[in-house]
Amino acid sequence: MKLARRVFPFILVTLIALPWAVAQVPQFSPFTADMQMTSTNEHAPHDMTGKIFVGSGHMRMNMSSNGHETAIISDFATKTVAILMIEPKMYMEHKAGASSRHGVVSNPAEDMKPFDPNNPCASQPDVTCKKIGVETVNGRTCDHWEITDKNGKVSNIWIDQKLNFPIKMVSGETTIVLSNIKEGQPDAALFQIPSDFHRLDMGGMPPQGMGGPPKN
Repeated sequence: MKLARRVFPFILVTLIALPWAVAQVPQFSPFTADMQMTSTNEHAPHDMTGKIFVGSGHMRMNMSSNGHETAIISDFATKTVAILMIEPKMYMEHKAGASSRHGVVSNPAEDMKPFDPNNPCASQPDVTCKKIGVETVNGRTCDHWEITDKNGKVSNIWIDQKLNFPIKMVSGETTIVLSNIKEGQPDAALFQIPSDFHRLDMGGMPPQGMGGPPKN
């Protein structure tokens, strides 16, 4: 249980920082890329590395921070997210519409809406988009959008014109950048939960221990 509490902060940061990658109907092109996240949030790691695999109907993010390996698998067809903790071979699963008494397992595949690359905010209520221009990020041609939510919080995303997928995101204290992008369908096995992983029962985990750093 202590391990689960340790990995939650950077799982949550990633889920929050990537809403534009998964909150749309997946009309992007399959690819694989390296992922680098930096954050100045005191409750999240300052640096995290990983890889992202985007397939037809699935997405996987492998993340490494402070010696812990974690993967998040999103299935857009079933609107299910699985969070895998690699070392103890455990996983948690969350489906759209399922309640969580802990309020921590956000489902990024839950609220999928049509995606218009010419206006990423078209189907997002209370969110506005302003196109800043066309810019190059890691050798890729991207549309730079400034996004403002209903509370006035401003984020910036750079959407790859060919992949229709954000390859750079800056939101508050968090920055995520994708590099070494290789187009093509990833191995389908990456989107499956390994048979030797055991499901973690969230019902046995105290809510008060979920939001902050672990106690010694």
